[in-house]
Amino acid sequence: MSILIDTQISNTVEGNQILEANMNDTRAKSIEVRIHEEYDHLPESERKLADAILDSPGDLSSYTATELTSLAGVSKAAGTRLFRRLGFASFDEAKQLARDRTHWGSPLYLERKNRKNVLPISDYLNEEASILKNSLMRLNAEDIDTVCEKIIAARRIFLLGYRNSNMLANYLRWQLLQFRGDVHLLPTGGETVGEFTADFLPDDLLIVFALRRRPIRLDAIMKAAKDKKIPILLFIDPTARGQPGLANWTFTIHVETSSSFDSLSGALSVARYIAIASLNRAGSRGRVHLEGIEHQHEVLGEFE
Repeated sequence: MSILIDTQISNTVEGNQILEANMNDTRAKSIEVRIHEEYDHLPESERKLADAILDSPGDLSSYTATELTSLAGVSKAAGTRLFRRLGFASFDEAKQLARDRTHWGSPLYLERKNRKNVLPISDYLNEEASILKNSLMRLNAEDIDTVCEKIIAARRIFLLGYRNSNMLANYLRWQLLQFRGDVHLLPTGGETVGEFTADFLPDDLLIVFALRRRPIRLDAIMKAAKDKKIPILLFIDPTARGQPGLANWTFTIHVETSSSFDSLSGALSVARYIAIASLNRAGSRGRVHLEGIEHQHEVLGEFE
């Protein structure tokens, strides 16, 4: 009897471990990916509900289970079966994932069926003005002074950004190159980040643009840079968790709007302000560098 009970307990524990492993394997997947993986095997009632969700995933976080199943014209039992099939313990767990996807900045989840097709220009202007104000007014004067001095004094400057943040990193690099040398964007085509981090030194500077949505690899890169004792300036949005703890200075930028796409105007403006302030502090040294560049433009006939 004891052996039988032990065997049953062992089988139960093993079964729970397998179930937990399966849950962990699927938890990071978005709802629409899970639906597509199971779609061909769904009964008709569950497929109706799946179609309703796929039609507008962002709306999932605003519905109750009763409202969602009613919208799809299926029973609550069908809804329960679907969410369990997708790996959720409950509808609330699926709803929380939808909220998280919205928080992360997924355009698919930010879109809503009940939104206006066209945002009036006046509303758009008000949103942009608000983003600029909120981003610029959060800057700390002492941090700006320290960062600008570091930009001028650093042996080399490396800038990192993925997706939209890559454009911002590239923009700031162009501005800094006007008054100092050794400013590098990483990585470029065919290169790996490790080829740069291996060479980081404490008298260098790493500038990271990490507005949502951030790739998973970013944390590892910042930790590697911190281990090399290179100072880090971080441009981040309010949804960030953990990355500011790896940086020496953090500038928080507002990006969220009422539309499907984040605004980068605040980040671009803050980057431009930092470049202007750094150029002013560079003094004659920066001006000599700038004059040398302009002379080469003329020698090479690069502009009209």
